[in-house]
Amino acid sequence: MNRSLIVRTRLISDVLLTSAVLWQVVSSYPTYQQQIPNGDSVPHPCKPNTFWAGVGHQNDQGSGERNAFGRDFEREGKIWTQSLCHLDSDGDGLTNGQELGDPECVWTPNTLPSRQVGLSNPGICDPWDSPVCFSNNITSVKYQTQEEWMRDMCRAGPLLCPGLNESDVHQVALTIDNGTQVPFMDKTYYCQIFDLESHMTIPGNYQIIAVEPVIDNAQVLHHIALFGCDDVQPASPAPFDCGVFPSISCHTFITIWTIGSPGDCFHPDTGISVGSGGFTKFAVQLFWNNPSGRDDLLDSSGVKIYYTEKRRPYELGLLKIGHESFLVPPNHPAVSFKSTCTSVCTKSLFNGTVYVTMAWNHMHYIGKQMQVQVLRNKTDIQYLTFDPIYNFDSPQIHVFQEKPFQLYPGDEIITTCIYNSQDLSWTTPWGEATTEEMCYGFLVYYPKENALKTSCVTLGPDVNYCDNSTFHGCSDLQRFSSPFFLSDADFYQDILHNCRTFSPCVEECTNTIVQLKKNDPCFQDELFDFIKGWP
Repeated sequence: MNRSLIVRTRLISDVLLTSAVLWQVVSSYPTYQQQIPNGDSVPHPCKPNTFWAGVGHQNDQGSGERNAFGRDFEREGKIWTQSLCHLDSDGDGLTNGQELGDPECVWTPNTLPSRQVGLSNPGICDPWDSPVCFSNNITSVKYQTQEEWMRDMCRAGPLLCPGLNESDVHQVALTIDNGTQVPFMDKTYYCQIFDLESHMTIPGNYQIIAVEPVIDNAQVLHHIALFGCDDVQPASPAPFDCGVFPSISCHTFITIWTIGSPGDCFHPDTGISVGSGGFTKFAVQLFWNNPSGRDDLLDSSGVKIYYTEKRRPYELGLLKIGHESFLVPPNHPAVSFKSTCTSVCTKSLFNGTVYVTMAWNHMHYIGKQMQVQVLRNKTDIQYLTFDPIYNFDSPQIHVFQEKPFQLYPGDEIITTCIYNSQDLSWTTPWGEATTEEMCYGFLVYYPKENALKTSCVTLGPDVNYCDNSTFHGCSDLQRFSSPFFLSDADFYQDILHNCRTFSPCVEECTNTIVQLKKNDPCFQDELFDFIKGWP
């Protein structure tokens, strides 16, 4: 045979063989996805609204080296087995079945798994930036440190938001002062408050349609939160050390950015009013992680706000749900609290359908697991959030952008928070400090006017502010919520004056309680049992 013909024949053969191999690789992904529950819906651990297409591989698109789950999957013959289901391939404390929505290990191909929400990647130890997962995720010689893995796997792409291409969209960057020194502490919150109108080219009535991070020092920046502030809040001349909330006047969450997210593009029919018709003051909050205690690090990160005078049909709102005023006892691996925004409450709270576009959970450092569940006619229909492993330092945003979830008057919204106090020898109270605990879910929704209040929370074990019918017709349960609210009440001042914590129940204290229970019909039963421990 002619030598050139042999070469051409061999080249053609090589190309066909390579093409066949590539076709097998590409076409096998959907095939393998069908061999595990929810295989086509496994979320990316640090890119909101993104799926990890190549489950079982280090690369999120599915080529190259396998991760721990991929190796276990191959050993099981590349099928879903009881053994594979019960394994915890990535070592994050959850079985593969729990992560993929088949906790009972009963799923078979071409059937619907028992759960389609609250999924996680069985091959990626999560929370991926936690100490326990430091070594688990670095299974390739390519990565020498967790930071290298994070930068590669969690690299953010550009913010894709069609509305930004409109000619009347403006932008303004709110970044903390240039050259701000990062404290030589492991974890720090730093805030700066801005007067937005002073940064606008032309003050007016606008709507925010998107928020993008401005990252100056990725080495220490962990997440950014943006808060709307009341008009009475003055701008701060410089950044300052702050807590969970920048100030008592800056308490409305607008958005949270975490590593891997390109930012937030609000639902195309929605916006947040700013300027003359809305917020004029904003607080930017940075969370820095400096575990090595370096004192030579600087950062001036922040956010870029996109706003327009071309108003969207609906105003975004934020609804807070959850549990207040509780105590977490020490030395327990799992302490659970449940709060229900009842059907009675949602009937009084909503005057129409509420469309939820985003949701996230909020606990503090002993928070272990959290979920927000919706029941309709006593039937479980949806998890708005499900964080099987909660991490305060890595808030997970659950997005319903393409198909907002519809909440109706009469729905029940159940918030469940579980805490791990096993390493503590003291009781943890409810409160704003990170050494205390919270149990809140936050729902971003539209239209804003369809929710008449901004919260639906329970007080203590059973008391809901909006559902007064079971508590003797009391209409002002807010005054029982905590000493902060009770401080102006005459009856509470009487208790403070006549009763002392950890002291014997003296006669004047007993008389005060007797008079309160006699004269105030609200100071009874479950409510009394709860608030009697406050003084």
